[in-house]
Amino acid sequence: MKYTVYLLLIIAFSFSCNRPQAPSSNVVATNAWTAAYALAAGAENVSVLTPYEMVHPTEYELRPGDILHLNNAEVIIYAGYELMVGHIKTGLKIPDEKLLRIQTSYKMTEIEESVMRIAARLGTEARAKENLEKIKRTLHKTRELVANAGLDTIPAAVHFFQQSFVAEAGLQTIAVFGPAPPEPRQILEITRTKASIIIDNAHNPSGGALKETISGADYLMFLNFPGMHGTKTIEDVIDYNTEKLVVVSQKIH
Repeated sequence: MKYTVYLLLIIAFSFSCNRPQAPSSNVVATNAWTAAYALAAGAENVSVLTPYEMVHPTEYELRPGDILHLNNAEVIIYAGYELMVGHIKTGLKIPDEKLLRIQTSYKMTEIEESVMRIAARLGTEARAKENLEKIKRTLHKTRELVANAGLDTIPAAVHFFQQSFVAEAGLQTIAVFGPAPPEPRQILEITRTKASIIIDNAHNPSGGALKETISGADYLMFLNFPGMHGTKTIEDVIDYNTEKLVVVSQKIH
């Protein structure tokens, strides 16, 4: 009898080792940016499909290992611009009630709306409100820096996908380029604006030509998605971009 029990325990142990393990989190985010929103909303453990270090997160394609996470998720947070979304909705036939679409930007009103939508689903509203106050304070410090250094009076040529951060920071946008590389006529038009700062997007930079034609302009590469340079949260990205502005402000003074 004793040997029979031992044998059953060994078989059970072997089965548990070989069996696919369910993810530890019931919150799945498509990329580092939607994950940052989930963390701000109060989620503690978030499974992120796209690797944090990926430069072009929107282009990530689902891998077999992602399927288990998606099927076991209680909520899947996405933004809609990810290539994988079509596969999640149609290929995997994930129920609509599992999906939660949010808006990702650095406009504070949109951050608040998206974070609170996630929090309402998770039941973490109190924690989300605390985190939102931290984000507001971080953005306020950036605006203070911009105003005190006089950067709000300096004209900037801004990448299309960096407009929300630039507006919240209080910078002055004189021209917008991208997301595709600007054509010769647009390069000429933006060059004539005499922008003193060029703010490009690290995830799909397209302002390299402007750096060559606008003599003396500071060329800055801002982030949107966390992940690069050790960033993980919304505040991390704000701080990273702000540090770029600190360098410019030091040149002025």
